[in-house]
Order: sequence, then C-alpha cells, then structure tokens
Amino acid sequence: MSENLVLIKTGDGSDTLFVPELNEHYHSTFGAVQESQHIFIGAGLRLMIDDLRLTITNSTDRCHASSDNPTLNILEIGFGTGLNALLTLMESEKTGINIHYTSIEAYPLEENIWRKMNYPDMTGSSDKSLLFEKLHQAEWNKNVAISPLFTLHKIHEVLESFHPAAEQFNLIYFDAFGPGVQPWLWTEQIFNRLFHGIVPGGILVTYSVKGLVVRALKAAGFTVEKLSGPPGKRHILRARKQMK
Repeated sequence: MSENLVLIKTGDGSDTLFVPELNEHYHSTFGAVQESQHIFIGAGLRLMIDDLRLTITNSTDRCHASSDNPTLNILEIGFGTGLNALLTLMESEKTGINIHYTSIEAYPLEENIWRKMNYPDMTGSSDKSLLFEKLHQAEWNKNVAISPLFTLHKIHEVLESFHPAAEQFNLIYFDAFGPGVQPWLWTEQIFNRLFHGIVPGGILVTYSVKGLVVRALKAAGFTVEKLSGPPGKRHILRARKQMK
C-alpha cells in the first residue's frame, strides 16, 4: 500500500498521508499533530496519568503500578506514521510516567515514506528525530526500550486476529481507518475483545462518533461520552470500562 501513498501538508503545518485507493487520509487535513494531541493525548493519556497519580495516592494497584515505578499500559490500534507513539513518548518524558506501548499495524510504512514525515520538527525539539527513527526501526513483535521511560511493542498483524489478555491495558487509542473504509474493524466483536483487555476504569478514545461505533461500544459494555473535537471535527468519543 505504501508505494501509492501521497504526502500532504495539513492545516497546522504537519504532514499526513493520503491513500488514493481508499480515498482516506491517515490524519485530519485540518492538522495532524493538533488532532492527535487533542484526541489521544488530551482526552486519553492525560486523563489516565491523573487517574494513575490518584491511584498511587490512594495506595492501590489498579493500574498495575507501584508508587516507585508507575506504569501505564497503552494499546494503539494502527501504528501508522508513528505520530501517536511519538507524542505519547514526549508526554512520558514530560511527566516522568513509565509507559509500555503496544501498537498493532497490519501494513507498516516503508522507510522512504516515514523518513519524509516532519513530526520531529513539529515538536520544536531537534532530539526527537532520533526517537522517531527508533520508534519506526524497533524490531516487530518484541519489547524494545526506546527511552528510559518508554517501551514499545509493535505487533505486525491484523486487528481481527489480536486477542489481548484480560485487563492488560489502561488506555486504548483506537485510530484505525474510518468505519466507512474498514467497517469490519469497528464492530461489537472487536470492541468486546478490547473491553476484555482493558482494566476497570480504563478508557478507549477515538475520533469516530458514527452511530454504529457508539452502538458497538455500548453493546460491548463501555460507557460512552461525546467530547468536543479538534479543529475541523465537532465531536470525538471517549469510552470507559466502569469500575467493578
């Protein structure tokens, strides 16, 4: 697929990719970085970091963390350009929170494509180029330490064949291509598996607010709320697995 991809500039100056055969972009054309920051970092990661800190304060182990070495386990559906992973890594450095980041990708980008993406430049920090490179060059299907606080486990397979362990993850970034393009990824069956794999109190965030997505999430057991979206998008979804 990557040989047909078209690199384009989005509204905030950051790059994205267009897939002609799907008529689909990897990110919002209004701004790739600002979209990811708003949905996955703002509505997802920062909330879970706050929850983790509260958990530590209350001396519980709900997030599988110790007070000496708190860890968030994140699952990303669609590694894609590596943008969400890079922004999450940066947030771990900023907050001092250890993150174990699992990402599923069926169609990895070729090096000549991801090297053209300008995300390290958009962060305002030149040292992020090396980290971005390490994210993409990390060996598949094994844990790789990208930084002292961030471990990456990229899984090269289709989502349909992925079965997480029970209560394995605190947070899920659901960033697959849209339900109009890949409807088989946005089903009750898929969300049932993810519900099984997320801890009580854990959340799933996604950009799609289509009725079929809301219904599938609710049928799987999630409590769903609509939140304000980034520029160019009215709403996003945040789904939570309620505490037992």
